Amino acid sequence: MDIIRRTSRALERLVFGSSEFHQQCAVGLCNPQAEVSVQLHGLGAPCDVTERNVIAAARPLTIGIGGPFGPTMHRRSQASLNFYERGGKKRLLGVIGLRLKETIPLGGEQLCLFETRDCRNHCLPWGQLWARYLQQSYKQWRSRRRCNASGFRMVRRELHSVFVFYICPRPVVLVTVVDGDLVNLFPMDLIGPVGTQHFSLALHSTSAAVPLVERSRRIALSSVPVEQSSVAIELGQNHKKSGIDRARLPFATTATPVLGLPVPRFSLRVREMEIEAARDLGSHRFFLARTLSDQRWADGSQLFFIHGSYQVWRQHNELGRFSS
Repeated sequence: MDIIRRTSRALERLVFGSSEFHQQCAVGLCNPQAEVSVQLHGLGAPCDVTERNVIAAARPLTIGIGGPFGPTMHRRSQASLNFYERGGKKRLLGVIGLRLKETIPLGGEQLCLFETRDCRNHCLPWGQLWARYLQQSYKQWRSRRRCNASGFRMVRRELHSVFVFYICPRPVVLVTVVDGDLVNLFPMDLIGPVGTQHFSLALHSTSAAVPLVERSRRIALSSVPVEQSSVAIELGQNHKKSGIDRARLPFATTATPVLGLPVPRFSLRVREMEIEAARDLGSHRFFLARTLSDQRWADGSQLFFIHGSYQVWRQHNELGRFSS
């Protein structure tokens, strides 16, 4: 069996390249990140939406963009998200084609929900990029064979668009929610501001935390220092639990100033929020929240996730010194 396993791995390396390539990479950056800018094109003059573009659902892939958009927006509007190197030569790193699906009023602003049409990833040469795509498809096939998974599965075009979306570093937070005696604390990266006062979170519809968030409607988001990345990732198992034992958390907590929710003492920044609306968007339950308080507790590099193709680009351009 060892010979078969070694032969199989050698064939994988021959076909797909180095096994050190990861689809998701953890990196430490200051927030807001200063490596990639995101611009919305095709709806009038290009506008910077780096700090207000989010994934609202994975299947069908839905991207939300917030802002003071004008009345020219309509359902047939086609646009694109363009990802650029922020410094240096400001090279184009990737593009996601968008088609407007609906708009949600947010006071004097709007949240626009887009479906994806197509994508282009310029971080790797075409041959290397498609070898990685093939590798991902192969891993998914093997995973489905092992576990007989029957849940939702992203189509290839949407999955490749997610890879482009994560060219822009995405911050990871720990979400605290309390409802009576039930407490949960879990990591999320499908989050982000979508307006001056509004924030969004997309929780997988199968997450046991969804009912808890809907009942409580009060949450705290804690920014994670990159040194605590392994702790945050380990807490991902809490998505399968309706509640946890606070006493067994591997770190000390303190109460937030407004809602009194327990958050890690190591937090760099803590935002308290109240859920205002929720809706089903296919694979995910999409929450819109209003910020109640926002405090920065410490400086330091924060945990972000990026796609492996951008990580290769970073290392080639000597930006990856703080990655893991």
